[in-house]
Amino acid sequence: MFKGKKILFFSANFFGYQNEIKNGLVRLGAHVDFYDERPKNTFWTKALIRLDKRIMKPRIQRYYSNIIESTSQTNYDYVLFLKAEGINLKMLNKLRNTQPQAKFILFMWDSIKNSSKDIKELFPLFDKILSFDRKDVERNTFMFFRPLFYVDDYKNIGEIEEEISYDITFIGTGHTDRFALVSKIKAFCNNNDLKGYFFIYLQDLKIYLVRKLFKRTYKNARRRDFSFNPLTKNEIIGIIKKSNCILDIQRVVQSGLTMRTLEVLGARKKLITTNEDIVNYDFFNPNNIYVVDRENPRVPMEFIKGKYQDIDKEIYEKYSINSWLQEVFK
Repeated sequence: MFKGKKILFFSANFFGYQNEIKNGLVRLGAHVDFYDERPKNTFWTKALIRLDKRIMKPRIQRYYSNIIESTSQTNYDYVLFLKAEGINLKMLNKLRNTQPQAKFILFMWDSIKNSSKDIKELFPLFDKILSFDRKDVERNTFMFFRPLFYVDDYKNIGEIEEEISYDITFIGTGHTDRFALVSKIKAFCNNNDLKGYFFIYLQDLKIYLVRKLFKRTYKNARRRDFSFNPLTKNEIIGIIKKSNCILDIQRVVQSGLTMRTLEVLGARKKLITTNEDIVNYDFFNPNNIYVVDRENPRVPMEFIKGKYQDIDKEIYEKYSINSWLQEVFK
């Protein structure tokens, strides 16, 4: 399916997952040219694209014009975008015109509500659109539903039994109500003599300062509650290895499963999540997954201390990165 295929791949810096996708395609025999979908990965570039892409129009057009020119001599079989937040309609049209033989694929790893304002304008220019958000797919019948994936590094965790150091672990960015909820879970751990590991990442100090000034949920936040440098993949894997339960907090506007949810599945660890829609998935097992109340998070002690139960192998493999790639490109 992939051997000898030429793929032009665009994605934002998605915590290194764009590299996992590229490397996965290369392992399957494809030739992949990768470009960041944003002109820059700075705080202000991300913020302005999310606010109104028209502000960035000259920079976006220069950036994509250069890419289109440099790739015009290659006839690609596929052009893949993850989210397509950085490109505008004019440049996507131009790219399609220079690659008329290519199949254009869009994978939405975020909900439509949490994407750039013009995202729906781009939809007609794609031959296939997939989304990780089941409710977005229900509302847009041209979309295909496909959750995210775990990579082999997480699969390897579940194959080796490690000594447990943490009862509950949270590692993630500090968006929306995450800080408030993590603070409640910390208090819950302290009150119940549980060991916790909590790492909240903010991409920039400016984000913390703005939220401290304007967000009620950050009223009691301190700078030391956050890290402004992300953990490496190996550091995250090392912590998850030593954890019994992983806490997952999705955005309220999303019903799709976070990448962390799938990594926890791959690692064969227990999951505590705010995402009520998880009960509709084929791997759901109440012994392994507990849906927690956002407002009053309490988790039964027998769940926290209990062991993970293996699920059906076919269902488990369905969420691997190889299965994801096969489904996206089939």
